[in-house]
Amino acid sequence: MRPIAFILIMIVPWLQVRAQHMQGISLSNYAGTNSLYHNPAFVADSRYSVFGNLVGVNYYVGNNHVKWDAPFSFMAFVTNSVGTEHRNESGSIKFPRTYLAQRLNGNTKYLNTGLDARLPALMISLKDGRFGIGFTSRFRTILNVSETTEPLARLIRGSTQDTTLHNISYTNQTAKLQLNGVAEYAVTLGGVLIDNDVDFLKVGITAKKLIGVLHSNIHIEQATYEMVPDPAWQNRRYQISAQDLDGTAGYTTDAGVRNTSLDPRWLLGRTSPGDGWGIDIGAVYEYRPDIAKYNRYNGNGPRKRDPSKNKYLYRLAASITDIGKLNFNSHLNRSLEGADATGLLNYDSFQNLSGLDDFFGSVQDRLQLAAAQPAAFKPLLPTALQLSADYQVKPNLYVSAQWIQTLRKPGTFAIRQESLLALTPRIEHRWYELSVPLSIMNHYRSVGIGLAGRAGPLWVGTDHIPGLFNIGKPKSLTLYAGLSMGIFRNAPDDSIPCWPPKRNWFQRLFRTGEVQ
Repeated sequence: MRPIAFILIMIVPWLQVRAQHMQGISLSNYAGTNSLYHNPAFVADSRYSVFGNLVGVNYYVGNNHVKWDAPFSFMAFVTNSVGTEHRNESGSIKFPRTYLAQRLNGNTKYLNTGLDARLPALMISLKDGRFGIGFTSRFRTILNVSETTEPLARLIRGSTQDTTLHNISYTNQTAKLQLNGVAEYAVTLGGVLIDNDVDFLKVGITAKKLIGVLHSNIHIEQATYEMVPDPAWQNRRYQISAQDLDGTAGYTTDAGVRNTSLDPRWLLGRTSPGDGWGIDIGAVYEYRPDIAKYNRYNGNGPRKRDPSKNKYLYRLAASITDIGKLNFNSHLNRSLEGADATGLLNYDSFQNLSGLDDFFGSVQDRLQLAAAQPAAFKPLLPTALQLSADYQVKPNLYVSAQWIQTLRKPGTFAIRQESLLALTPRIEHRWYELSVPLSIMNHYRSVGIGLAGRAGPLWVGTDHIPGLFNIGKPKSLTLYAGLSMGIFRNAPDDSIPCWPPKRNWFQRLFRTGEVQ
């Protein structure tokens, strides 16, 4: 069982910025491998012959308890461009806990945050785009805090420095925490199932090999505690007096992280703390009422479709992602349990610690917790239903709608991602793109207005501008960026006189005014 102080230590460094879905780019016809995380069927009939992702980073944080209420923006904070009036004598940014305003309504609190590092990936079109194959890799860390009583959430936000919490006995406090670090490499296969001119349907599947790098879980079933003066600091600091703590906890040791490598045994999950398998499945339907204008003839064979252009009036996509689970079942696991545990947790309890092993050792000593038989931790993946619709208003101008609903219920031993609704108009071209995602995010509790763009190989965006630039008091923050590039599929040669004449490569590269 990990007590209250551990939750505070783990969460506060993460209350900065994380993201999950990248509404601004995920539905683009030029998203390449980034679209496969939304629906694996996008691997077929791509606008690319070959697409490669070099690197991408995707961050998110959302909660229902604290709001950003600093006199400077989050963007100024992370770029260290805060004015001198908000710095101390040493030049560090002053950040009192009052800058995180609280919503006090008596309800239980949650926090979801994650880092998605999208590593090198490759996507290839086969058989004139009728089939496609993709190879992707990434690393994800996801922290879920749920079913946390409000007084405990106030302690997490304010630490023992919050004087309004001092010398009050809190009873029947509960919380759940789960932290997972997962590497994955995956293969995506997709193909065209129906192509009868107007109606077009493609399907796809992704199979993922999962490598569990780290895992921690806490279940505080009930806790009674009080913050009292610490005589070791002449009563200038306060400490947590745990009077009755019941709960369990599990974690993987620091050796699990140190074992990370590209060794084949590690990639197969033999030397990592955990491993597992996952799949995504999806289908995409396109309605193509004007398909004839995309046909090309060379006079000596069957017609060919122009693979360089999007042919649909509207596109509907459905998928279920992250089906599966992780299995942390190795000698690297540790478990603790407490029943009516008592003890003191103070400032000195968490000084000069070099990792989780030291941390848990300190907590175990302070609260006299029992070392339980190591358990197998088997968190379910963050399974979600993803639906989208994309409408071509006119060439290069689209409007998409997206609905993502988590299929993991609160209380289950599972990784969870957020649910959202989004509407995204975008200008799309093979060389550039601009979109403005409008969303109801953070499990439908926060309104987000974003901005995303792509110029050549660079893409960058946020799904929540107010969260970055201090507009209102945001409860969510997002930011993503990356580098990728591809070789476009070009129109077939056409020798029929009624069609535009053949262009050389230079003219095709810089042609304007046509659908790309």
